[in-house]
Amino acid sequence: MTEYIAVIKEDLLHTRAEYLRLPHPRTGQPQLYVPHADGSLSEVSKVSGAHGRTWFIGDTIAPGSMLVHQPVDALFLAIPIALDLIPSAKAPAPFQPLPDLLATASSSSAFALKPAFSPSAAVEAYNADVQRLVGLKAFRRAFKACCDKRSVAAPPSPPPEGGESKTKGQTYYRPSIDAIVRVLRRKVDLLASPEQFGKFDHLLRGLGRDGLLVAGVDEGLVQAARNRAAIEHVAQYLPSTLLPSLTATYDFTALEEHDANRAAAAAAAAAPVVNEKKEKGGVKRKAPVKETSRGVEALKKVNTTGAQRSMMAGFFKPKK
Repeated sequence: MTEYIAVIKEDLLHTRAEYLRLPHPRTGQPQLYVPHADGSLSEVSKVSGAHGRTWFIGDTIAPGSMLVHQPVDALFLAIPIALDLIPSAKAPAPFQPLPDLLATASSSSAFALKPAFSPSAAVEAYNADVQRLVGLKAFRRAFKACCDKRSVAAPPSPPPEGGESKTKGQTYYRPSIDAIVRVLRRKVDLLASPEQFGKFDHLLRGLGRDGLLVAGVDEGLVQAARNRAAIEHVAQYLPSTLLPSLTATYDFTALEEHDANRAAAAAAAAAPVVNEKKEKGGVKRKAPVKETSRGVEALKKVNTTGAQRSMMAGFFKPKK
């Protein structure tokens, strides 16, 4: 059996961890998730060092990789399931009870994967781990945030003896792209706030590369850059079809103009400098003087008058 070195939360040390094998929200590739006793979820990532390392586990020598369990918001797992339940036709879907929606999602073939360690096997009819996922409280809470809600009051039940009648209501849900975008905007706005944004060094470095950390920059431009960086950060867990809808809710006109001006200035600075002198009309340009060697200059000073004539006269003189 293969053994791994892993960094996990303490609650998994005392219980049997049941991993969920689900499609990644953005790539659709198989990804492992593990639920915790407190209702949270963690994503499992396999990390290998830049340089080759080796683990010695008992009598076994294994590659020096490590499994890291990172917290992940259940919302990012609920969004693909909610999108799958939205019909492609223009007519909106009807409101349904939450158990009916989750039952439809758990039996959907859209989240089916090939069996693990069997790349040549056929895709399964459905993913049994999705049924376990929809049973988690954290998932149900996130799934409700992705839906429009409608509450209907039920007829009051007969009152018990000496008591008052109670009116029970039923809440119905309908997955909606507008609802998904609204909850994502709240996440983006929170991440783009100066207090939260400053906690991430890689996001701050992005502002520095765009020239937005210098004094005197318009604060509205900086906030737009923070919003864009927050969207790109959240987009790592979003389906690609949803990203345009989220981006369209923000105005990046001034930021795009700023980027275009910086690109034009960088292109102008990188262009070669050409110095050309304009000649006046009607004036003939003098040919450049060519440099000659000292031997040629010395031959120019030799007096050859009469030398050629006497030599040629002797050449044609008949022999005696």
